[in-house]
Amino acid sequence: MRYILAVLTILATLGTISPSFAQPDPVSSPLDRAPIDDIQPLDPEDTQSELGEIEIIDRPAQTRRQPDVQLLVRSSVFSSSNITALEALKQSDTVFTNTAHLLITPKLGENTRLIASAGGGIVRFASEGDSNYNIEQYNIAVQQRLAPGTFGQLGWVQDSLRRPGSGDLLTRDNAVQLIVGRQDQLGKQARLDSFYEFRSSFTNPSEDSRITNTIGTRLRYDISPQVQGALDYRLSFKNFTQGVSRSDTEHQISAIVIYNINPDVFLAGSASYLFGRSSNAAIDINNLSFGLSLGFNLPLF
Repeated sequence: MRYILAVLTILATLGTISPSFAQPDPVSSPLDRAPIDDIQPLDPEDTQSELGEIEIIDRPAQTRRQPDVQLLVRSSVFSSSNITALEALKQSDTVFTNTAHLLITPKLGENTRLIASAGGGIVRFASEGDSNYNIEQYNIAVQQRLAPGTFGQLGWVQDSLRRPGSGDLLTRDNAVQLIVGRQDQLGKQARLDSFYEFRSSFTNPSEDSRITNTIGTRLRYDISPQVQGALDYRLSFKNFTQGVSRSDTEHQISAIVIYNINPDVFLAGSASYLFGRSSNAAIDINNLSFGLSLGFNLPLF
């Protein structure tokens, strides 16, 4: 079980799962989950990047509006230098993920929007086949525009991991999430995103229950009409609350390039370095990851 929970930390660094187990994922800022009125190329590193880029509600409308209901499909592969996050068992591996989510983002008022999603997928390891699992994900939140370019968001997230075949529950994470974020346009091609996120997670088994505080920033740049790049930094403080005396400090630096094949299909590459320290000497947080993602959006309504 500890191996699987450690793997979740690595997976979250490439946006392959919702970051309820290990937040934050590297190229996914909570700002990417703020609703837009137009479809933007998805940010593969967010998911809740599975949920794509949903910009703040006061963003000026573009030629193509964001539908209230979308089906989001993601397929990713990445390599990790330390898949276990354990000092005594440093091990590299390659991980394959395939997910699909139904995303619903109707407006509740001029400055308020509902964000809800349901979905799941499969996670498979090239070397550690016994650690394969399936994931189920649910999310519901209300987002409020606080000022031009600024929003607050309060929501609930649930992630469940199940054993392939039998469907037996491996672990379940329920989390309350509060986000305050801001987006600043620096020019025609550049944008700076910044955010603060508080997350209180309650897991079953309870040993991974924790409180996480994260601050982060991301510089985005439009290299061309079809290609975007981003540099991302975030700092997280995790305090485990049930049955263990442990606190972690994590730094994460990421670089991402996204190629938009068309408005609904993207291909992305990413590199992420996670480092820091844990009060538990058995934990080795340091990890270098490289990933490739293919995403597809199907507007429904």
